[in-house]
Amino acid sequence: MLGFALLNIVISMGLGFIVWALTQVASNGSTTQLGTTDTLGRMVFFVKTLPQLLGEEVITILPFLALLHWLTHKLGWSRKGAILLAWFATSVMFGMLHLPTYDWNWVQCLVVIGGARMVLTLPWIMTKNMWVSTGAHITNDWLLFAAGLWGAGLASKV
Repeated sequence: MLGFALLNIVISMGLGFIVWALTQVASNGSTTQLGTTDTLGRMVFFVKTLPQLLGEEVITILPFLALLHWLTHKLGWSRKGAILLAWFATSVMFGMLHLPTYDWNWVQCLVVIGGARMVLTLPWIMTKNMWVSTGAHITNDWLLFAAGLWGAGLASKV
């Protein structure tokens, strides 16, 4: 889980830097809200993300499985080809689900969020265990939120 979370941070930061260099990007409003709340509010925020992130895994993996089944059993695709298409298609879908969060920035959502989803689906593909992909997703998001809080704390002291 930790390895996939760290890999995802490296890849999504790289993609984010490229997108940021080429176009406007929007921030996640939750990060701003998190920076203005007290310690208890921050703890509640982190706990509240647990079911949300599990839900994000469910709304990614179930369509992945449905598409995989349809491609292999109904259309006769090879398993490898079906996995690749389902992996890509559900990553695009996941990015699109984040459009309201990132001010309808299509490039940011499809490239950065969709790219991050590609990495976060990989543990499920490799293990067939949703707890592994969920753990990677939770670790990833919590590390990013914590880094944002830490950075905001440093900036306020300058």
